[in-house]
Amino acid sequence: MREQFFKSKWTRCILLALAVSPFVTASFAHWSGSRVQDSLAAEPKPALAFETYLVNTGMVKETTRVVGARFRFKNLSEHTVTVTDLVPSCGCLKPRLEKKVYAPNEAGEFQLKMETASESPGQKEYFVDFKYEDTQERSTRLTFKLELPVRRLVVKPKALVIYQFTPGRTIHPLTVSDYRGGKEFEILSAESTSEYAQVKLAEREFDKGVTSQKLEVVVENLVPPGKHNGMIVIKTNDPDFPELYVPIIIQGPDQKTAQQNLPGSPNAN
Repeated sequence: MREQFFKSKWTRCILLALAVSPFVTASFAHWSGSRVQDSLAAEPKPALAFETYLVNTGMVKETTRVVGARFRFKNLSEHTVTVTDLVPSCGCLKPRLEKKVYAPNEAGEFQLKMETASESPGQKEYFVDFKYEDTQERSTRLTFKLELPVRRLVVKPKALVIYQFTPGRTIHPLTVSDYRGGKEFEILSAESTSEYAQVKLAEREFDKGVTSQKLEVVVENLVPPGKHNGMIVIKTNDPDFPELYVPIIIQGPDQKTAQQNLPGSPNAN
């Protein structure tokens, strides 16, 4: 009975089909997969190519007042590129870009500048996210490394942010410390470029070879609504650091609060 079953014509056809089915299935998957892969379009490359993506200045000299980096780039695409933003990891970097639109094959550059006296000593690593649009939104991270010496001139804080929401006089301290020793360091003058703030020299201290000059940034009264930017400019007798700069931001109240604080308002103090 078993021998008759294997000699049957239909049985032989079924066994043959079962034997070749794995080969047919594999061949179909191979050719089918190749066609799908060939149909995928390549993603367009970023338009901008940078000359370098990392600038490392190494150890900065003690007498260096401003340290910076330059990043050059070129538009290698057939599309116009528009720079939308430069986002630094630290406000001390102050990225500067003269133009924002670049035609095909056009080159450009931007610069970073940092006041060394506003930063603590040691190894530093900063970055800037360079955002632009070609056929889509892009972002390239560029890195800036340096090392600042230990004994130097230090300004604290490196920037002043003042929230002046209510009427009244507020005083905000600022200190310039000279760690170098052996120098007759002196602040000659200090001024504010903001009309809402004044700078006054306070006491001077000597401690273990460190000369510290204290200053007071005074906001006399309520400021208008919104954010008001300015700069504290400190002039010294030091030829290596003749001028020091401290950014200042004064944030006023919102419009509703400002109306309530006006003289004669029922809610005014």
